[in-house]
Amino acid sequence: MKTAQLRNRIVIYFVGSTLLTSALFGLSSFLFAYNIEDQFFYDLLKDEAKVVQTQLSQGQAAQPKLDFIRYFQTQAQLPSVVLSLLLEEPNRREFAGENDQHFHLLKLKQQQGYLLAEVSDHLVVRKITEGMVYFLLFVCAFACLIAIIMGFASYKIAKRLLKPLDNLMVILNNAPVDKLPQGFATEFKNDEIGTFAKTLESALDRIRAFISREQVFTRDVSHELRTPVTISQGALTLLKQTSLDQQQTSLVQRIDSAQQQIEQSLTVLLALAREDQLGQGKSRLLAAIEQSIIQQYDHLDGKDIELTVDVGSLIEVPVEKTSLLILLNNLLGNAFKYTSQGRITISFANNTLLIEDTGQGIKNDEQLLVFDEGVKGKNSQGLGLGLNIVKRLCEKLALQYTLTSDSSGTQVEIIF
Repeated sequence: MKTAQLRNRIVIYFVGSTLLTSALFGLSSFLFAYNIEDQFFYDLLKDEAKVVQTQLSQGQAAQPKLDFIRYFQTQAQLPSVVLSLLLEEPNRREFAGENDQHFHLLKLKQQQGYLLAEVSDHLVVRKITEGMVYFLLFVCAFACLIAIIMGFASYKIAKRLLKPLDNLMVILNNAPVDKLPQGFATEFKNDEIGTFAKTLESALDRIRAFISREQVFTRDVSHELRTPVTISQGALTLLKQTSLDQQQTSLVQRIDSAQQQIEQSLTVLLALAREDQLGQGKSRLLAAIEQSIIQQYDHLDGKDIELTVDVGSLIEVPVEKTSLLILLNNLLGNAFKYTSQGRITISFANNTLLIEDTGQGIKNDEQLLVFDEGVKGKNSQGLGLGLNIVKRLCEKLALQYTLTSDSSGTQVEIIF
């Protein structure tokens, strides 16, 4: 978030809180005024009740002192507008009548009747309601003006306080893409932002060291492994030209296949590590599947598994063959390894490659993490990298992937 947005929020919070406080104050003022007025009339009725009860106890006729208060001996004698509402709500004390009439009712003790005050001519709050509204609006406007002034004052203060943070953002934004900034923490004072700058610089130093180690490792792997791979490939080529029996020829073919797989994997994985662009092109899907099955077929040795491939021979997918083989080798390798019996089905429809097996399945709590680096099941003999490579390749190639699994097996979809 930009610091300017933070400063603008300060002003908005000041004005908003002032408006809310003013609204609550105005509402509470009206409620307080109406409550005080009602309580005043009720207290008058209680005072009159004492007088009337004294008169009745002395055998005199009940005669309230105030002319707007009347005595009714029975409920039936009450005005109809009051009586109808009282029958619906026996505990009601306040009633609105016709022609802006307003009544307050008090029931006397010991069934001695009712006192009813018609107070429409004595209501004060209603008469000054409009004036109160204008006054409260004036107070609200004045409070908002003060809040705006305080908000802008706070804006300037915040701008001054957050200026170091702005400077820090400028340093980070202007840093070259291939070079993390360093040595900037000394530019800031020894306060909270200065402490944050030191912590950030320390974190960037660790990241820089990590990136450097990864770059060195990638460079070393590229240099040190390609040489022996090239030498062994040359040796295999010469070996194929010699006289070999059938068993030796089979073994050489297996070594040659593994050699190709190493070279393919090295090319793709180095491209992923360096964030290089992967090779572009199209590949025949069935041919790649058949090659992957041959490379992974050892995992099916001795197992009672029905393998079905339902993929058209002319189907092409927009993925270069080396990358496609990496995807297939990891997916088919998992299916072959973790299916002990039953069936494995490989099919393609609607631009979607589906690999289904009847293996042991993946637990629900592991499915969300199964594509993360280093995550593997309890029975896994690998390093937990295969599906993570699949994930990274799919993201790099803009392919969609899904995995669903239960006790009956696992299904993986790749949408091209």
